[in-house]
Amino acid sequence: MQSLKENINSFNREYGKVFFVVICGVGIILTSIFIYVTSTPQKLKVSFLDIGQGDAILIQTPSGQKLLIDGGPTNIILDRIYSQISFFDHTMDVMVSTHPDADHVTGLIPILEKFNVNKIITSSVPGDTGIFKELESSIQNENSETHIGNAGDILDFHDGVTATILHPYNDEKFKDTNEGSVTLLLKYGDETFLLDGDLPTTKEPLILTSLLPHNITVYKAGHHGSKYSSGEQLLTYIKPEYSVISAGKDNKYGHPNLEAMERLQKYSKEIISTIDRGTISFITDGKIIEVNTTK
Repeated sequence: MQSLKENINSFNREYGKVFFVVICGVGIILTSIFIYVTSTPQKLKVSFLDIGQGDAILIQTPSGQKLLIDGGPTNIILDRIYSQISFFDHTMDVMVSTHPDADHVTGLIPILEKFNVNKIITSSVPGDTGIFKELESSIQNENSETHIGNAGDILDFHDGVTATILHPYNDEKFKDTNEGSVTLLLKYGDETFLLDGDLPTTKEPLILTSLLPHNITVYKAGHHGSKYSSGEQLLTYIKPEYSVISAGKDNKYGHPNLEAMERLQKYSKEIISTIDRGTISFITDGKIIEVNTTK
């Protein structure tokens, strides 16, 4: 009977070289993957989701964190989000409710049911609808870190992406819910995104501060292209490369409004609408930006 030592020596003679080659192969593969991951520019993806007459913006940062701004008017938001991420992903890092209107917050209720939301940011303006009351209850049940958005607050994702709140100021008084829209400036490298909910022209001058750069890359047209948003003063300041309109086809409000469209065409290089193009995604490494649409 062969001893244990003889068995080991026999194994080494027969399979040692094969084993060595396999180990080297695995090492080469892992090294190649590491080099690819570290050398490939990591990208930011900002998707204006096609959810009909409303707003819903999904932001995926280079490190894989997710920020959802508003949820649209129905639970179709779940289908739209899972067209962008893995079906097995149930974590949302940050959720922002810009203001209490149903076409922005209704879809946030199923989001809170489906996802574990780590941080929630809301507007200081209260809502009095049944949908908003249901959202408030869902937020309380989530037990997330919750804040009222205040101008100057910064979300730092620690991968080059920051989101700065430009509006509202907590001591402001509001005539309606739109005036309290949480407005964010998203930055990654040279690219900037101005995301302003339904902010009306009466409040737009308040965001024209040193925090807001001139020549914005992407501007989400306020209030779905309403004539009461996207005012001349704001547009002459930001001169967006792209203006995005999030609205539903043949909606009862007549969005986008002709007057607003004329202003946007005057100051924007390109206007893109979810009505015509479906979900609109901007993908950037901080220097170069590309646009993908689902229509």
